[in-house]
Amino acid sequence: MSSRNTMRTVLLFAIGLGYGCSLDAGSRGPFGPEDPETAVQKVTLPDGIPSPHSLEFTGEDIAGHHKPSMVGATGDMPVAKRSTNTSVVLTANEVASFRKVAEDDRGVRMQLGSRWAFIDADRIPPEGKVTFGCCRQTTGLVRLVYYSYSQNVAVEVQMKETGVLGVARLEEYQPPEGQGDVQRGIELAKADPRLAGKVEELQGHGLLMQPDRGFFRNDPGYAHRTIWITFSKGQDGDPKYWAVVDLTEDKVLEAGEEPPRS
Repeated sequence: MSSRNTMRTVLLFAIGLGYGCSLDAGSRGPFGPEDPETAVQKVTLPDGIPSPHSLEFTGEDIAGHHKPSMVGATGDMPVAKRSTNTSVVLTANEVASFRKVAEDDRGVRMQLGSRWAFIDADRIPPEGKVTFGCCRQTTGLVRLVYYSYSQNVAVEVQMKETGVLGVARLEEYQPPEGQGDVQRGIELAKADPRLAGKVEELQGHGLLMQPDRGFFRNDPGYAHRTIWITFSKGQDGDPKYWAVVDLTEDKVLEAGEEPPRS
């Protein structure tokens, strides 16, 4: 009886094994039968390699700065240009007028001290969303930025045509160099004994710099209004002489001749 049951169990196992292996192994994946392959329509490749589109540049921009023309555009088609909103641009006469009012103001003079330089002027945009170009709105407010050498701080003056609205010190802020900074730096550099008589026929240039803060000792001119002055033959010439000028202290820190460039 026992041997009969054993034979029956073996027979049932063999039948089940046969049914389990009835599917083709090539049609099964790790998680069951695979989906049929997607039919992809074949296309004929072109005989020749298509040439890439080459960029063409217009000559309408300023010298040394060209922009690529739009693909498909023709030279005969007029291009609409957005006009400049002249109301947001301060003219030289307007800047001079605002400066005169500000620099005659007693409160502004107190903040500027005895030695200072005018840096820049612009209109104050309205609060909220700012628009640009011809669509930009104006508030009628103007911001003038100065740097007080005698107090070693930037000064901001907000005003309207009717007069000064407010004046504030901008602590720990170094605005970009202004023409007054460059002019004073050149004057001091030319008078320095190390450069006197050598740079009169050269053109001076200036760039605001910030001396490093050292671990034990800060570099000369640190946290002051310091400007790097160079002298060259014209705008594109290599610098021939240089000077580091501390405008806060109104003196030249270092000066010398540039090594020749091969």
